[in-house]
Amino acid sequence: MGRWIAALWLALPLAVLPCAGAAEPSATDAAAPHGDGAVHITRAELLSIPGTGYSAPPRRIEDAGLPGEGWQTVSLPHTVGRELVPTSEGGVHTVTDWYRIDLAGLASSPQPRLLYLPRWKTLGRIAVYGDGVLLHQSQGSAVHNGYNHPLLLPLNAAARTPSPASVLIRVDRLRSSGSGFSTVWVGDQDALGWRYHARQLLQVQLPFMGSAAFLAVGAFAFAVWLGKRRESLYLLFFAISAMAFLRTLHYFVSGDYLPISDEWFEWITVASLLWLIILIHLFLQRLHQQPSPWLTRSSVGLALACSVATLPHVSRAIPSLYLFTPLLNLAVLPVTVLIFAVNLRKALRAKFPEGRLVAGWAVLALAFTSYDGLLQNNLVSPESVYTSPYAIISLFFIFSYIMFQRYTGAFAEVARLNKGLAQRLQAREAELEQSYQRLRVIENEQMLGAERRRLMQDMHDGLGSSLISAIRSVEQGAMTGTEISGVLKGCMDDLKLAIDSMESVDADLLLLLATLRFRLAPRIESAGVALRWEVQPVPALSWLDPGGALHILRIMQECVANVLRHTRATTIRFSTATDGQGVCVVIEDNGAGFAVEEALRRSGRGLRNQQRRALAIGGTVRWESGSDGTRFTLWLPLHHGGDVDKAMSPA
Repeated sequence: MGRWIAALWLALPLAVLPCAGAAEPSATDAAAPHGDGAVHITRAELLSIPGTGYSAPPRRIEDAGLPGEGWQTVSLPHTVGRELVPTSEGGVHTVTDWYRIDLAGLASSPQPRLLYLPRWKTLGRIAVYGDGVLLHQSQGSAVHNGYNHPLLLPLNAAARTPSPASVLIRVDRLRSSGSGFSTVWVGDQDALGWRYHARQLLQVQLPFMGSAAFLAVGAFAFAVWLGKRRESLYLLFFAISAMAFLRTLHYFVSGDYLPISDEWFEWITVASLLWLIILIHLFLQRLHQQPSPWLTRSSVGLALACSVATLPHVSRAIPSLYLFTPLLNLAVLPVTVLIFAVNLRKALRAKFPEGRLVAGWAVLALAFTSYDGLLQNNLVSPESVYTSPYAIISLFFIFSYIMFQRYTGAFAEVARLNKGLAQRLQAREAELEQSYQRLRVIENEQMLGAERRRLMQDMHDGLGSSLISAIRSVEQGAMTGTEISGVLKGCMDDLKLAIDSMESVDADLLLLLATLRFRLAPRIESAGVALRWEVQPVPALSWLDPGGALHILRIMQECVANVLRHTRATTIRFSTATDGQGVCVVIEDNGAGFAVEEALRRSGRGLRNQQRRALAIGGTVRWESGSDGTRFTLWLPLHHGGDVDKAMSPA
């Protein structure tokens, strides 16, 4: 859809000339009336008076001192050719052309009469007289005075008042510049208003709106470039829009309030055309990705040289740049053709999608520029419309379409990459999920295997050793039935504690100690020993797992067994406390006590096992024994890897 819109705007300038011609139909009579009441005047009398320099138009025609002889009848539109290579005298000597139009034969009108002049072209001012009285004079400088603006002015102030019987139009021009003067229309507002507005739209408003829209979109592209400095295409688009705006400025600026001099304004319009061509070359080169260094260097050098050489007041060989403008445009034309030919050939070779569209625009732009060159040199009817602004408007739509395609293409590419990334991410997630499931299976198998080995090792070291000792004693007859029963009860306690260690305690040491109390309390009480349970709440142990739980239970079981077996105690006391970065579990009895150092030196198996198990879970054990009893302390860290320097050396 966008390509069809761009193509439509590319073909728009082709309709400009027919529309302009339709707005002012030709006539063969000197004053041909039309059905809407408008009179189309195609004959006038001309008097040309040479002079030197411009002069202000007099307020009354009598002050001009016009001779009664020398008037010639001319057909309108009327043109005077300009010198392609102006002479120094041609830029100083002036000619004042007086066009006299006889309106005495027109019938009276109930509506105020207007005079409509579609276009005049001159390097000078224009003034309109009615019956010898000044009715209108152009404003601004002699160069930029609104020559591209159609003229619509009243001939009589009100209805029923007589309109002038004669109209004189004074046109100043330089001898080298020539001039152009269109046909004249006389009629009321209804007959001429639509013609004036149609001409104003074609010659002024559309070029202004197109160049302003081009510049606005270029400003947006510049804002995009500020956020994405690597995308030079947006910066080039903005530069092209700025140069295009400056290039078309003289088509719609009337010259009334120019903030700069005529020389600098003319230089801006000439230099902007040169750099517009260079920027279009860089833009196309950036698109088809096939640079031409030699062409770029030579064209930039030529544009730079021309820009410097034509600077106002720099070269005395160019006293008036506006006289040399047609010659400069003619010199730039072959360079422009070369630049576009090279770029189009490379674009088509690179299969650039919009290459044909740009090629079509280049052909039309060349035709329009050539036509405007003829119009500028007064070689075609001055009632024609400059088509270069429409070529630039077409360029705006074509380049906007290209930028839009690039912009949306970038979004599509991002969407495609995101979709591909999402697919790869999804596949990767599926692979990770499969790997995770395999790792979970392996981890479960390893955990079960480790737990199985731990239980087997513990049963071998504890329950198995006790059973083997009991079997040997029975076989040798060294144990009584009561002793055998005690051994078997101890084996049952070992088995129950191994099973209890497999239950989840949620890092709760108190729950684990409660399990120990449930298992050992009957045995303690059956031995005639009183149990005092003074356990207080302590922080949770985050590292407490079944393996650690079994180590704690075995340490406590061994301690209780030693009390019941060796100390002849009558009371055993359990308590807990928080100690720095850990917790303490204390078992105290009131037995006879024992020599701790001597017991450790004899390599007591039970004490060594307690030390080994405590070390395995990052804890420490300590014994304090005397005649009034024994105090056993198990210190456990709150977190593994923390400060365990609080380890207690066994006494």
